[in-house]
Amino acid sequence: MDEWDFLDEVDVIQKWPVDQKKVVFEGGKWNERKAGLEALNSLIEQNPRLSTTTMTVYGELMDEIRKILDRESNIVVVCTAAKTVELLAKGLRTKFGGFVGMVFPFLIKRAKDKKKNVRDAVSSSLEAVAETTTSERIQKDILDWFAIPSPESKQTLLEFLYRYFVKMDRITDLGFVKAIINLVVKCATDSDVNVRDKACMSLGSLRRLMSDSLSPFIVSIAGDNSKMEKIAQYEQQAKEEYEKLQSEKPKRHVAEGEVSETGTGNEQGSNGIEGEENIENIDAWEMLEAEDIAKKLEKNVESLLVDKNWKERLAGCEAVKKGVDSVGRIEITDRLREISIILIRIIEKDVNVNVASCSANILTGIAIKARFPYSSLANKSFPICFDKLKDKKALLRDALNEYIDAAATTTPLSSYCEAVQGGLTSKNPQTRQQTALFLSRLFSKHDEKTVDIESVKILTEFINKISNDADKDVREASLCLVSAIQKTIGEGPTRRMFPEVLDDSTKSEKIPKIIEELEEQFGKKATVEMKRLAKQYGGGIGNGGGGGGNNSSNTQSKKPLPSKPAVRTTTTNRPISRPQTAATSKPVPKPIVKPAAPIPPKPIARPQSVKPVAAQTTRPISAPRRPLTTVTQPAPKPFVARPAPSFCNKPKPKTEATVRSASPMNKNPTNSSFGIRPPSPSLIFSSTSNPSINKPRPIPPKTDLSTSSSSRIRPPSRSRLPTPNRNIPN
Repeated sequence: MDEWDFLDEVDVIQKWPVDQKKVVFEGGKWNERKAGLEALNSLIEQNPRLSTTTMTVYGELMDEIRKILDRESNIVVVCTAAKTVELLAKGLRTKFGGFVGMVFPFLIKRAKDKKKNVRDAVSSSLEAVAETTTSERIQKDILDWFAIPSPESKQTLLEFLYRYFVKMDRITDLGFVKAIINLVVKCATDSDVNVRDKACMSLGSLRRLMSDSLSPFIVSIAGDNSKMEKIAQYEQQAKEEYEKLQSEKPKRHVAEGEVSETGTGNEQGSNGIEGEENIENIDAWEMLEAEDIAKKLEKNVESLLVDKNWKERLAGCEAVKKGVDSVGRIEITDRLREISIILIRIIEKDVNVNVASCSANILTGIAIKARFPYSSLANKSFPICFDKLKDKKALLRDALNEYIDAAATTTPLSSYCEAVQGGLTSKNPQTRQQTALFLSRLFSKHDEKTVDIESVKILTEFINKISNDADKDVREASLCLVSAIQKTIGEGPTRRMFPEVLDDSTKSEKIPKIIEELEEQFGKKATVEMKRLAKQYGGGIGNGGGGGGNNSSNTQSKKPLPSKPAVRTTTTNRPISRPQTAATSKPVPKPIVKPAAPIPPKPIARPQSVKPVAAQTTRPISAPRRPLTTVTQPAPKPFVARPAPSFCNKPKPKTEATVRSASPMNKNPTNSSFGIRPPSPSLIFSSTSNPSINKPRPIPPKTDLSTSSSSRIRPPSRSRLPTPNRNIPN
């Protein structure tokens, strides 16, 4: 409670002089109106707690002040009216909430005034009015305020938000922050220098409340070092002002149903602990809207990623990375899924370390900003990444470790347990070492409420095997893994799973020190990411691990199986129950016959009778077709040359002589269709031995005497044949 609670309520409107009140209500000169408002202000300052018995008198006064703020041209009267609103809001406190809509929009209208004294008076009045109501009530007016293009109006707005957040000990309305944060970030890139500075001021005050949860909202300006330095500077300034306000301001008790000045209620006394818990509970990712970064990418990105030139592939990766870094929450679309598959393929097959590491960084950002919709891609990439951990270059290895740590927050361990087994049993010792270190980091982020105990049991055999590995680095990594498991589930279960490790004195002595280092790095409790993962998929020792939710659902799915025949019996009894009214002895044999009958008379069972009939009709049809196909495929016939065409009326003899002499066209063998016949030996002679013969007559071939007389050729006499000259050289 503060001093205001001990004061008595005073009706200052009744004490206000009538003549001054008449000047304000009915109008007069500007100095008279100013004097009348100043007289009322002095009365309120003398009596800080105003009477709430009759609120109608305040309504009439607020209506006149609204007209002054809207129409008055004299800035002195406007400043005095704004001061009156401030004092009334502080004197009535939560009771003033009914008049917020009458004055708040008109105070915003005056915020664009060129005179600084007017803007200061309006800003103080806005702060007092905002303390009497909730942020939800003034959200619409503030959003409309951002639409005013005046730089002076934006400066006043951003200063108001800075002081509004300074007075808060924790955020109670995330919807209000979500509605205005993007507009404030947009003002940080305004063309006016003062507007940009005031935007950084309000962001610093908001960062005091949200801590690192503000980072997804300021991604667009995160690369500007000067702006980030200003935000950090104003954050520290906001912390100092908040501590000063808490030390000067007495603690005030808020009655039930009332709204405190900062909208936080009566929890102000324990603001330290509850404020930290509230910061942890704020999930900035849920406040963002999912964006499709594929729309921001160029159409030739896919072709660049698969280009033969490594520089083109690197340029494509950098273009995708720029799109991923520009948003805070990503929607997994079909095109983005295809691009992610290409990037996973680059990690698997690309020999250029720069391209592969850039691809891993892109997938890390997608996994963090997409969360659970990325689980299928994560499961696909784990075997590839565990295999590529054998690379000796630290650039790629560090990028892969960062990626698998991020991907592990999107899917349970049971989904990629086989990939982990492949990494622990790999022939390459560096792959075994890096896989064990990954598991140690993963289990260090869990506790007994979130750990996937079933997967730990599956991996126990492989962990025991690498604890006795020939490579020293692998043995040290396995010891770190066992220490992480002991930190998560306790020493008793760990000793039953890994007795060889804990019974070894040299190894067991190192475990407490390793556990301390892991607790300093990851904390004793489960991280926010692992709590979210366990909430999504189930986890914890009591639930049976990460697959506990699935196992319980499986057991529940097994239980209804015996109940299914019971449902069928009831359905069969329903049509039977109708004739039972006439005779009770008939229903006994009917339920026995009906389930045994293959074709029940019900129309529901007709498709069941059609199916076996269709199967029986198709089988005999297909049976005779098989031998037909084999018969209709005869073996290929051997090639047989056709005989020469016959040009005679009678059949040709089979002898060579008859074939040549059968046609009268074959008298000259050179013109025959059979080609040039080699000369007979009898034609070899010299024209000099018998000069009387110029052209020797060729001897026709021997004829077959068995042919008819009409087809015979009479052989020439011997006397006509020339005598060969024996002196002719060969």
